[in-house]
Amino acid sequence: MLTPRFELSQTEDNLKIIIHAPYANIKDTVVHVDGTDFRFYSTPYYLSRLNLPGEIEENDASTGDYICEKGDFTMTFSKVCKGEHFENLDMITTLLAPIKKKTNFVPTIEVISNPCIFDDDLSENEFNTENIDNDDSETANEWSTPQNPITLASEVSLDSPKYGFGNKISGALNAFEDSWIREIIDLPLPDKTLPENRQKLREKHELESFNEEYYMADLMEPECVESYLSYKCDLEKGTEGEVKFDDTEKDILKELPNKEYLLNENEIKTVLYSMIDILFASCYNYRITLGENNVESGWTISKLSATLSWFQNFTNLHDVILSSIRRSLCYPQVRNWNLSMKIFQDVRDIVKLGKKYIIKRFCEIHSIFNNSYEPRYVLNQLYIKDYLIWLQQLPDSKIKEVDLWLENIDIKKEELGLDLVELEEAAYSVQEENLVIENEIKIVYNLPDDLQKLVISSNANKQQTGHPKLITYSDSDSESDSLSFSSSSSSSSSSDSTWAVSENDNDEITDMSNKTSNDILDSDDDPN
Repeated sequence: MLTPRFELSQTEDNLKIIIHAPYANIKDTVVHVDGTDFRFYSTPYYLSRLNLPGEIEENDASTGDYICEKGDFTMTFSKVCKGEHFENLDMITTLLAPIKKKTNFVPTIEVISNPCIFDDDLSENEFNTENIDNDDSETANEWSTPQNPITLASEVSLDSPKYGFGNKISGALNAFEDSWIREIIDLPLPDKTLPENRQKLREKHELESFNEEYYMADLMEPECVESYLSYKCDLEKGTEGEVKFDDTEKDILKELPNKEYLLNENEIKTVLYSMIDILFASCYNYRITLGENNVESGWTISKLSATLSWFQNFTNLHDVILSSIRRSLCYPQVRNWNLSMKIFQDVRDIVKLGKKYIIKRFCEIHSIFNNSYEPRYVLNQLYIKDYLIWLQQLPDSKIKEVDLWLENIDIKKEELGLDLVELEEAAYSVQEENLVIENEIKIVYNLPDDLQKLVISSNANKQQTGHPKLITYSDSDSESDSLSFSSSSSSSSSSDSTWAVSENDNDEITDMSNKTSNDILDSDDDPN
């Protein structure tokens, strides 16, 4: 049987349920409504039970129809309490969870026997038979059959390093080869490396991976980063109330199992810190691909997240952001401080939109890992699927609390330990020196062309006036690197700073223009 895709919406008095079942057998359709319990059946679809957050009823105002073109059943039911608001109608996995039955359990203690005081005359079979309330002797013999404990080939010790969602898993990667594991994570020997050593190894690896020349190259080419900085993400276009799950996301959520998570307050904080770490990696991928995922998206997300690549357990949010920004400057294709800070702002915007948008991002990560060429589906099993289930159960107040935490985070370049300030000062200093050299070279190489234009202008003036042209050379502008020229029709004799050029002198000036620029600049003699 298939679980159909469904969608719920509400007004003050009614609840609307849309079920997408394009291949349903309409004549076999059965709909059951009983308070908070809603069930739907139509071969081959079976929606076993929806646990609604409020009671509904089927009455004369209830309606239902089926649109063949879309394959959608649309049903409307009345709320028992008019005006009641049903919470979390978008949390599909939570709606599919079975009803918890409340039972009054009274613990009782009954002493059956003490195996340490067996008498020699009392056999074990006699003891077992006396304590089995069953008239069938064959069943009694089954109970008395000796049980041999199964010996595991490799048992997991209670002291084994933990990882995964809530830090609750150990020994899950023992069966895989190291070369296979290295394709998806950076942590060496995950089932043997203790959690307290992971941070030291990770930070050492980041410092070794940081490339100063790569960072300065991206710093000196801001036009290569401008398109990523100016890209307008969809999270900047909407509000919390406008967030909707698409069909792909609904399909992922309805297939998730129902789980309960027993986490204490510290474990909840650790899970929330890792959530921010994964979101930062997702935001980087989203902005660097301009919203269009590619074959490198899986690598980018898993590499930039210390939670996914090093199974890191964070103890405060400041370290989370510090790690995320440092990794964004060490590993991906574009390594730019302004880009990292822009992505940090993206994370803040996502959290402000609420848990529904966070779930959308984790659905995207789930799809990317499942479709990855490398075996990154393992990361879905260790982290992403549990996040998708747990986030639907998480109170909205926790997300608002994280939002307040993020507002108080301010990261400085000096905190990264990568000497970014010194590198940027050196890069800008070299840039200024190169600009000065380029300007000087430009002046020197442009001088012959300027003199050639001067000769042409002189000939043209001679033809028009019939008089030699007086050209004035001025070196009084000490603040400028260029030469200035002025002309006059006067035939007066030349002084120290001027000279008259007659028609016979044209050849001499032409020869001068062919000299090297250095010869002209070094010459202080009077041209005449």
